[in-house]
Amino acid sequence: MHIKQIDESVVKEISEGCEKAFSMLYQAYYVYLTAICFYYLNDENAAREVVNDVFLNVWQRRKNLSFPIRSYLIRAAQNGSIDYLRTRQSTRRKMEGHREQFLLSYQENYIRATPEPLQYVELRDVEEKIRTTVGQLPPRCREIFESWLYAGKSVEEIAGSMNITVSTVRVQLKSALDRLRTQLGHLFFLIFFV
Repeated sequence: MHIKQIDESVVKEISEGCEKAFSMLYQAYYVYLTAICFYYLNDENAAREVVNDVFLNVWQRRKNLSFPIRSYLIRAAQNGSIDYLRTRQSTRRKMEGHREQFLLSYQENYIRATPEPLQYVELRDVEEKIRTTVGQLPPRCREIFESWLYAGKSVEEIAGSMNITVSTVRVQLKSALDRLRTQLGHLFFLIFFV
């Protein structure tokens, strides 16, 4: 069906509820209106969606149709394109707002969870003192202490893996802790007993 074949009688039949006449109108104008919408939207799927909405509105308002219908369909396609762009822009703003809110919330949580700069420096200093003190322990004592402190092994696990008695492990751990207590002073209790 061609656009020129849509005359006053076809529009009158549509207004009376004739689905065959409506189908003729749809076939005649669908590609033309889709091209118009595509020009504005630059998105083929969106253009088809808008045109289908235009025809849905035509059918729902069929009793108010009048001839000539061409300019009405073109204006409806243009208005549908504008509405689509506004809706998409509004959705984009909402998504950006949600994204910004998420990022702000993340940053707030990060700031709260991160030590203050001076605390960070202090923690690094304390960590360095611990590593230095542990590094000065006799080799066997250091190995036992590192297994306990850094690897999180129990006294029994350390004894089993090193083929020594549990009491030997405990003596070595006590020796290491005594040295750390001496080197770290008051920080020792904050680190190991908090």
